[in-house]
Amino acid sequence: MLDALLTYDFLQYAFLTGLMIGLLAPLLGVFLVVRRMSLIADALSHITLSGIAFSLLLGSYFPFMQGANPLYMGMAFSVGGSLFMEKLRQVYVHYKEIAIPIIMSAGIGLGVVFISMANGFNNDLLNYLFGSVIAVNRSDFLTITVITVVVLLVLFFFYKELFFLSFDEEQARVSGINRRLVTWYL
Repeated sequence: MLDALLTYDFLQYAFLTGLMIGLLAPLLGVFLVVRRMSLIADALSHITLSGIAFSLLLGSYFPFMQGANPLYMGMAFSVGGSLFMEKLRQVYVHYKEIAIPIIMSAGIGLGVVFISMANGFNNDLLNYLFGSVIAVNRSDFLTITVITVVVLLVLFFFYKELFFLSFDEEQARVSGINRRLVTWYL
């Protein structure tokens, strides 16, 4: 097995990708559980599906979009969904958890609309939904590596602030921690 891991690129990408995700998931998960946002991954996966479906829809109508990687549009939708979720958390101060099902429902609704507007990319969409870590190619690996490095740098530089804001947001504000700077929304 070790010989195959050293020989084949796809096994190396799969192994290193698994290590990176295995490193990031618990580091981020602690903050999400404490902030009562443990279902955010489910909500963002639905909105990411909408982004991938939208990219495939654009590719079916515009030839110049056919070569674009749909994962980038999915990431853009995911970032937009997370920023919108933070805005909703500001609006519903006493019911902050309601932002997650709103984004989840919107994501699956948009995804269904985009899929129904297109004629026949269900096979491609299923590959993105039920992918395999073995299918990670060089481009995906580099994207995951960049995201891992950025997230680790943010955690390194803002760990104290994130920790304080996650456990006691009022005390963090009184202590002078800029909540808007740390959580990146305006």
